[in-house]
Amino acid sequence: MKLHSPFVRGTLIGSLLLTAFAGAVILDSSVRAQDGVSGAAPVYSKTKKLPAPDADLIKQAATIKSRTTLVTTPVAVIDSSGQFVYDLDKQDFQILDNGTPQQIEGFETEMRPVALVIVIQTNSTTAPLLDPVRPLASMFSTLLLGSQGQAAVIIFNDRVRVAQDFSNDSAQLKTTFKDFTARGSGARLDDALSRAIGMLEQRPKVERRVIIAFSDGFDSGSETSKAEIVRRATTAEVSIYGLGFSPAQELLQKKPHLEPYSPLDNNVTRPVPPNTIPTPTNENATYDNPIPAVPILVATGELIRSTLASSLLEYYAGYTGGVFYSHWSSKALQDQLNRIATEIQSQYELAYVPDTPSESGFHRIEVHVNRAKVKVRARAGYFNPEKVQ
Repeated sequence: MKLHSPFVRGTLIGSLLLTAFAGAVILDSSVRAQDGVSGAAPVYSKTKKLPAPDADLIKQAATIKSRTTLVTTPVAVIDSSGQFVYDLDKQDFQILDNGTPQQIEGFETEMRPVALVIVIQTNSTTAPLLDPVRPLASMFSTLLLGSQGQAAVIIFNDRVRVAQDFSNDSAQLKTTFKDFTARGSGARLDDALSRAIGMLEQRPKVERRVIIAFSDGFDSGSETSKAEIVRRATTAEVSIYGLGFSPAQELLQKKPHLEPYSPLDNNVTRPVPPNTIPTPTNENATYDNPIPAVPILVATGELIRSTLASSLLEYYAGYTGGVFYSHWSSKALQDQLNRIATEIQSQYELAYVPDTPSESGFHRIEVHVNRAKVKVRARAGYFNPEKVQ
């Protein structure tokens, strides 16, 4: 995908001005050399001043230089029968940032390599439901990763642990899925998602960043806040998808088995704007702005307010452009995972440079399609933590 950044165009204008100036100097030097060939002392006239650059051009270049943030969002378009729409072009889309129409700088339909983190709840509550999950490793390798994608695995209960770092080895993924066991009664979902986002933040920007979580969608014992997950995921362009466990009520009565505390399981580092020291004061200034409630499109195709989401995973999926299936059986699980994989592969990717980069806080993204009777799912927005001067 070749994007022509406005910053590049501004740099090109400056380069052309410098080239013209250098040409004028070379030409003047050549004339002087020819005057001196006859043997007579050359007569040097006063150097003529170049005309001052156009003030409007300088102002435009400065504006272009400041607009360097490229925002991208995957977009799924679904028709009335629930099928994904594949035949749209760039001109069929309109994108708004905080209600302001934007110029679409990039439009991509080809699948990028996927960086995937699989997050699995492995406490005593979900123990009876883990067996249908174990055989899914091959589906991840076949449907999502292909030859270029990579997957990591995080398991969580009272603790959060990276069971596998990023790899494209399908045999390793199968072994990882086979080896995890259920223990404890905690459900540190938010800490697990924070760890997953942190891993994806380190991946190359050319990759499609995705989290698929198997969980009941509720948190117990995390140190990470819900608002922080939204801010980090939307800013890092991470899409969160969820497949919800529905354990029987009697399983909730089991006695907890607490794991030893490990300081390595803490995830306390929170990213702050560039050139900013990560002190508690700076972190609070970055993360304490409220996250607005926005309408989100759920798996059933219904629009709900984010504050009315039935679980955390549904809430996170709505903000990041993913989807959460709240109930599944062993028979339906593979179909729903296949649906998620198909959606990721069917998405359009839009990119734009915001017209108002100085507006800090949450920027609402709205995507409209010039096609009747379709529904659009995209991430709800992104978080801009700093003001551009």
